[in-house]
Amino acid sequence: MIPGAVDVFQTLLAQGIKIGSTTGYTQTMMVPILKAAADQGYDPAVTICAGMTPQGRPAPLMLWRAMAELGAWPARSCVAVDDAPVGISAGVHAGLWTVGIAASGNGVGLCAADFHALAEAEKQRSMAPVVAEFAAAGVDFIIDTVADLPRALGTVEEDLAKGASPGGQQPRVLIQGGWASVA
Repeated sequence: MIPGAVDVFQTLLAQGIKIGSTTGYTQTMMVPILKAAADQGYDPAVTICAGMTPQGRPAPLMLWRAMAELGAWPARSCVAVDDAPVGISAGVHAGLWTVGIAASGNGVGLCAADFHALAEAEKQRSMAPVVAEFAAAGVDFIIDTVADLPRALGTVEEDLAKGASPGGQQPRVLIQGGWASVA
């Protein structure tokens, strides 16, 4: 598991947040992965795999199916979290808030230990193309890792309280605990 993922998962569940997962992997591929994840403490209420909807990402169908199975609505109160721009595009098409995870996904291509061994400037350089791709996909928030997700969700709650909807502002990136706009 990505460092911090299980802690965030448990915290969100304790807050009553429903959690589902969508993946480009097939159901057959996911059987051992889901078991290993559950053994480590991550067990989403629903997992929608490739082939379970007529179209995969960037179509919103996998997210909508997960929302339907979770009984989660309206879409403007739901959040799609992904480490790939195509997943962010699916979230945008679904009408959800979107959170891109820049440091721990395939875009950077490094394991956590190798990424954390980089100098700060090199970390930023390695994430810059990922941040640009997320911004081009219409992301609402960009965070380094899933451990930063509670901060993004708190900001979504603040935005909802102000009457905001997903996709209505410049992408915001979390830098040293504060939000900055992506140019």
